[in-house]
Amino acid sequence: MSALESSALHWLAALVPLVVVLATMLWLGWSGHQAGAAGAAAAAIIALALFGADLFLLGVAVWKAAVLSFYVLYIIWAALVLYHIVDEAGAIRSIGAGVASLTEDHIMQLLILGFAFSSFLQGVAGFGVPVAVVAPLLVGLGFPPVQAVAVPLVGHAWSVTMGDLASSFQALMAVTGLPGKTLAYWSAIFLGVACLLSGLSVAHLHAGFRPIRRCFGAIMVLSLSMAGVQFALAVGGYWILAGFVAGLLGLGLSLIGARAARRFPGSYGGLFPRWPSPDGRLTPHREVRADAGGQAMGFHLAFSAYYVLICVVSAATLIPAIHAGLSAIRFPVTFPQTVTAFGWVTHRADQSLALLGHPGALLLYTSVVAWGVYRWTGNLETARWKTVVQRTVKEGVPTSLAILVMVSMATIMAHSGMTYLLAKGMTAVAGPFYPLISPFIGLLGCFVTGSNTNSNVLFGGLQKDVAILLRENPAVMASLQTAGAALGSMIAPAKVLVGCATAGLRGHEGEVMRLTLRYCLPMTLFIGILGWAIVTLQ
Repeated sequence: MSALESSALHWLAALVPLVVVLATMLWLGWSGHQAGAAGAAAAAIIALALFGADLFLLGVAVWKAAVLSFYVLYIIWAALVLYHIVDEAGAIRSIGAGVASLTEDHIMQLLILGFAFSSFLQGVAGFGVPVAVVAPLLVGLGFPPVQAVAVPLVGHAWSVTMGDLASSFQALMAVTGLPGKTLAYWSAIFLGVACLLSGLSVAHLHAGFRPIRRCFGAIMVLSLSMAGVQFALAVGGYWILAGFVAGLLGLGLSLIGARAARRFPGSYGGLFPRWPSPDGRLTPHREVRADAGGQAMGFHLAFSAYYVLICVVSAATLIPAIHAGLSAIRFPVTFPQTVTAFGWVTHRADQSLALLGHPGALLLYTSVVAWGVYRWTGNLETARWKTVVQRTVKEGVPTSLAILVMVSMATIMAHSGMTYLLAKGMTAVAGPFYPLISPFIGLLGCFVTGSNTNSNVLFGGLQKDVAILLRENPAVMASLQTAGAALGSMIAPAKVLVGCATAGLRGHEGEVMRLTLRYCLPMTLFIGILGWAIVTLQ
């Protein structure tokens, strides 16, 4: 690799695939799978022409990309199936409306819906679902539409990495090859800090510092509880549960606090303070009804699918006999060793796939039970399965193609030595201050690709290589990457578009992004400073 290390031409050539992805998405408005395909094609051509790769190396890289993509896509497709079953039953809207009717305090409504409930939705679905569900609920409660979209964007960002059964985190593990528990430790620390900042930002976004002073206790209880649970589960090796359980705890605590404040107003010393609604009137308590059949759907029935998910995931991870049974059938996968003409070696790797015990399988088991529950209670017609399939395919296909081509680009670059060379150049320029910009690279990846997962795939290996060259902890740098990518969800155009569409704000996307940028950039900078301090003191 000495020839590559001394050649500016090779370094610039290695940068081209990333520039292609950024340019086609930012200036040409291409979709993720179109830009990713262009980037992968550029990576393949450059690897063959300038980095000594051959067709065998490209074949191995694409095969590895397919397997790595499968780990993530299994979760994504299964999560979409479950979400659309619950949504078709009317349960999502019933849960949201039921939560909103519990309190007349509009700051608590923001914390419950925009912070706790949106974080919970990210834990079980992701893909813009928190914004799509919460934004119209807040508009219905009387909040300004721009604010109604910005609040869930800011409120759920901290939970993106560990949400959706940790699909983004598992993508980061796959492309970096770092131990899960080590990576989870640092990721949970940075994301925990982001959780506290998100809670404070939700309150500040509505009315400045005044509601922060009055609701400081509630914000601290919710954010520290969710951050603490996520940290404990992630470090304990249960990262597929971390975001989901953290969001569930936050939702539960906020509901308990709202009920307590409603029953004993003024008795909590400002922990759950009373505040008038946005239009100056108290929000009336409403009966929640399901869409299907016109029958009243109580909160617990609407939430039953997620009770099932808790049981299924807990049993599969905590009961040894069930865990062993689901993991018994494994499919071996081998990635042969490759060598470029310049001597860059990617060693042979062996993996195995446990299809029955994979997080995606657990979501599918839950989906079957949830369908039965809603069908048996008369809230879901049999014919709705066609709608569930259609909506899942409509959302899943573009996402799958984008992830597959993005991962292919990343593996081609890694196998040909391009990622290493980029890391070498960035190390020379940024030096010891690189941790300050590390989360901004993750943010950029999310902004361009619209996904924490895609950002981790795109830049995760690069961040790891930079850390190794700087002789820093690669797990810290990779964690800064995913924390920055998670915060980038606040300004990801795809999510902003979804929120504006559901809140009746088409054409006002720029106004929403200007508002969320006021919180996204300072939070990302704070995470970068924290990361720099950690690697400096280690």
